[in-house]
Amino acid sequence: MLPAKFKSWLSQFKQYYFTYSKGFYHLPYNGSSPQTLVDSFDKFPFVKHSKEKQCISSNNPFCEGGFYYYKLEEGCWIVYSKMRYKANVAYDLAYGDGAQGESTEITPDDYYMLSLNNVNNAVEVSKSLCDKQLCFPQYSWTFFKPKERHCDLNFKGANNRYITLYFNDEWLGENLMTNSLFTESKLDSFINSERQYIVWALSGKDKVMDNFDLFDKVMNIGGDVHHVDALNLKFSTLALIFDLLKLCKEQNIVEECLHIDYDDKFSMNKVEHYLSKHLFDKFPGISFLAKKFALSETKLKNEFRQLFGKPVFQYFHDRQMELAKELVMENQLIVKEVAYKLGYENASKFSAAFKKHHGSLPSEIGKS
Repeated sequence: MLPAKFKSWLSQFKQYYFTYSKGFYHLPYNGSSPQTLVDSFDKFPFVKHSKEKQCISSNNPFCEGGFYYYKLEEGCWIVYSKMRYKANVAYDLAYGDGAQGESTEITPDDYYMLSLNNVNNAVEVSKSLCDKQLCFPQYSWTFFKPKERHCDLNFKGANNRYITLYFNDEWLGENLMTNSLFTESKLDSFINSERQYIVWALSGKDKVMDNFDLFDKVMNIGGDVHHVDALNLKFSTLALIFDLLKLCKEQNIVEECLHIDYDDKFSMNKVEHYLSKHLFDKFPGISFLAKKFALSETKLKNEFRQLFGKPVFQYFHDRQMELAKELVMENQLIVKEVAYKLGYENASKFSAAFKKHHGSLPSEIGKS
């Protein structure tokens, strides 16, 4: 057993180095509370911390961007982050007291995380086909208990946004656990269960997505945080919470949500990224993907659908159709060329699939 003094030193040192494995640079951070989160990133190289604006920013070999933070009241913070990634980056949660998981007891210094997420992964397309970089947005919300390991994967070229509410056990008990909607959404049973977290895919058409534009304004992103209307920010945060609670109730998320462990969630994100990089190929098949990423076919189908909101083939097909629309609009390629590039046997089959997805023929899109 390591001496306490050495463990303490090792814990502090761990915050300042990164590792590389499975195709990602792994950056550790201390996320037991919003304050330790700020302190952890504040000590990273290439990081600027404006305490006046309550903003952490960085432009380093891994990423560019940062986050704004605001303490709404005792035990409750809001953090809004925006980041563009120059490399594949995974953030690893590391608690400051040494090895994670030594104690499962929740203390006043430990915080829950309720987050609305928008991940925009870039898709590489030949410049001869399209002049702009294509990004396919993914939306989800997550609810993590304290001291749980997060799987936060960020692929090169991605532009990601996260609105995250941090609250401790006392704030949870006083403000959420007593609320009828929290109970009706069955999140109280999740809190009292052994489950570690909830992750649920959302549609870009869900009204809750409007919160990204809203929080740009109420948090005065890019401006001076001292000009933030605190009352408006509190009101907007409460509205966001109730939007997520309503979604949870309407979609019966707590009961429908599968438990996906860290390694599997890591693999599912890599499957999704692989599909997005091979949109000019035919669908590789469930068996191929399961073998390539060391997953069972059942696990791949079930967990992928939960994380990305659609079956694997449907997800691939929809991404192809979105890419096809961009190609038709951007380059006005003839239908036969686009059909061939996306692996269709003939233009008529492609046009039928295109109309079913977009409601219009590709020739009509091109003309408009």
